[in-house]
Amino acid sequence: MKRFGLELESFFLLVGTIVGVGMFGIPFVFAKAGFLTGLLDLVILTAAVVIVHLAYTDVVLEAGTTHRLPGYVRSYLGRGAGFLSLASYVFGLSGSLLAYIVLGGFFLQSLLTWMLPNVPALAGVFAFYVLGVGIMLRGVRFEGVANGILTVLLIGAIIFLGVLLLPHATGSFLTGFQATGLFVPYGVLLFSLAGAAIIPDMQILLGRERRGLLRRVVLLGTITSAVLYFLFAIAVVGVTGTSTTPDAFLGIAKAIGSGYLLAGALIGFLAAMTSFIPLGTVFHGVLKQDAGLPTKAAWLVVVGVPLLLWAIGFQDFIQIVSIIGVFGVGLDCIFILAMHQRLPRADGGLSIPRPISGILALMFVGGIVIEITRFL
Repeated sequence: MKRFGLELESFFLLVGTIVGVGMFGIPFVFAKAGFLTGLLDLVILTAAVVIVHLAYTDVVLEAGTTHRLPGYVRSYLGRGAGFLSLASYVFGLSGSLLAYIVLGGFFLQSLLTWMLPNVPALAGVFAFYVLGVGIMLRGVRFEGVANGILTVLLIGAIIFLGVLLLPHATGSFLTGFQATGLFVPYGVLLFSLAGAAIIPDMQILLGRERRGLLRRVVLLGTITSAVLYFLFAIAVVGVTGTSTTPDAFLGIAKAIGSGYLLAGALIGFLAAMTSFIPLGTVFHGVLKQDAGLPTKAAWLVVVGVPLLLWAIGFQDFIQIVSIIGVFGVGLDCIFILAMHQRLPRADGGLSIPRPISGILALMFVGGIVIEITRFL
């Protein structure tokens, strides 16, 4: 029973980390690229991320000590690569927390306005921020329980909403393929599927049971998250088609009623908070273990930088998650694949042929190059 409880807790930790605010951008990019184009991207990137997550699981299990990604990169690939990984990780986690503040604050504002019509305009952002930081600072045990409860509610709410929306779906909205649109969903999907950052914490949580359970939980949690995204995309795009909005629910409210906006706000708040909490803790660990900052200084960066970025105007949700997905997550995936190639072939570990690893690395490099050309 204890073994099952640990497995379930680690499963919810991974799913809660992966399923965040990126989910709300998925219907928008599916509709923009063509639904079947987006679906093809989801299948390809889910397969790629499953391989990367399992590869990182092998790295974490083989290392024998708990680090964050930059620490593992430094150990396996050298100090230069470790420094680049640290810079990428700080960039990616800062941007991720910023994305959760932007959309989580928007959804919480909607809930607060429904309860208190005269609530100030920025109350949602600051309430979300204070609640998330407060849970993080209470400690790992409290954080784990709170995040587990929120994740159970989130999964149930997504499934329930999908069932409610599907009868309103129009089949013609779920067609359309544009080869030229293949890159459109790429950054948002890569951001939305990423969950490697929490795997070292899952190893700690599973304790002595980790070697037998960790790979299975990582596989199941990653695929479950992708299935939830698929259900959500069908439900939303099927209802709103080309009128799908970046937050998903404004379009639904216009199409079939404002009541769905409230349900969407609740799901959005849960999705943002279940990712904000564990990734904030991961960010703190990176700054302490790999950047060498004192505890209080590390917490100051974690809670201060994302809020500062929001305050100076970085508030375009789709742009934030796309850039973080392409650059931050893409570089992390490349480092993980490179480390995995240096591991001894342990029993039970994932065997990735060099050509497959090379193709995946080229895909992530290609995404970075394409994104750079868009800014030139």
